[in-house]
Amino acid sequence: MVRTVLSNAKHPEYGSIPLEFPIPDEQYDHTVTQLEKLGIGAVQNSDCKIDTLNSWYTVLEPLAGQTVNMDELDYLAKRLEGFDDYEASQFQAMASKLQLSDIRDFINLTFSSQQATVITDFSDWEQIGHIHRFTINDGCMTAEE
Repeated sequence: MVRTVLSNAKHPEYGSIPLEFPIPDEQYDHTVTQLEKLGIGAVQNSDCKIDTLNSWYTVLEPLAGQTVNMDELDYLAKRLEGFDDYEASQFQAMASKLQLSDIRDFINLTFSSQQATVITDFSDWEQIGHIHRFTINDGCMTAEE
């Protein structure tokens, strides 16, 4: 879940709206209508200024203050929502290492961050080895391994 407050960077006098991403399918049309009242949310434009952003994914914090496309933000949140705990830690680690700050870079990373081995517990070296082998072999290992 990504909690935001969005506004129109060109017309801050229009106000702002708090939104949570990903947007549930049944609320999408209503959300677009709300954004249209602020003069933002067009599919083809990056016109939504992120005034605030709160998420478990702390690496997304650089997006605060940026103007983004609402559908890209929604897509990123949907991709992240599908991650398990390990995939989430892989994404966080790689985004931090790469010092990402652009929404498209974050989206692209959701497709490749699973190639990084993240060690969160150093107490079982054998398990770490298995995780690493599994990671570098695209999730496949022979029965012998």
